[in-house]
Amino acid sequence: MKAPRLDALRVILSNRTSATQADLLRELADAGFSVSQPTLSHDLRSLGAAKIRTREGFQYILPQRDTYQRTVAPEVLPEYLRNSGLAEVRKSGNLLVLHTRPGYARGLAADIDISHMPSVAGTIAGYDTIFVARLDGKTEQELIDDLAELLPALKSIHF
Repeated sequence: MKAPRLDALRVILSNRTSATQADLLRELADAGFSVSQPTLSHDLRSLGAAKIRTREGFQYILPQRDTYQRTVAPEVLPEYLRNSGLAEVRKSGNLLVLHTRPGYARGLAADIDISHMPSVAGTIAGYDTIFVARLDGKTEQELIDDLAELLPALKSIHF
């Protein structure tokens, strides 16, 4: 019974905004799975789910998985891009170092990773800093252009 429950939890986390474990317990019950809070906590850990801060509060998310990829609704995207929290950008070898407002780095790095940009090898994020690694064979300008698709503010930065 665990595998179907985990599948249901993946779908819930991918398609709904759930702020608390109580919300998740209700949604699982609606899907036909009656579980305790400790079981839910264990399931969330086993899926690698994380609780993140959003503009609306908190929500649980899954690590990037193509099958359950979360997307930003088109009507929200322009507002999201204007408020990405990007504060400063620096170059260092094959890295771009993005400085963000406090607390923005992890969410922004996840969005970069989810975007599957052709010039991005990967990201490492802290509280307010993201290292974006450029793939071998890609130019610095290709990396900047790819990132500017998600972060239009990069187009106006002169390095």
